[in-house]
Amino acid sequence: MRYAIIENGVVVNVVIADAEYAAQQGWVDCPVAGPGWTYANGVFTEPVVVEPIPAPALTKEELLAQLNALSAQIQALE
Repeated sequence: MRYAIIENGVVVNVVIADAEYAAQQGWVDCPVAGPGWTYANGVFTEPVVVEPIPAPALTKEELLAQLNALSAQIQALE
């Protein structure tokens, strides 16, 4: 059988074990949950995946301004 190891309401690992051993360890039967899922009141909840918002691409003018600033810094070192 498959069991979840839960710490502070979060599944930290999933293991295969026999029922008696799992009960001794306090592990919870879980047919589908995995690490990162939450567990409360006998219910597993899948984590919500938040997709990062990509930074807007810089314009040609912004890139040229950065290049000029870096070029000036390099010139100052010479």
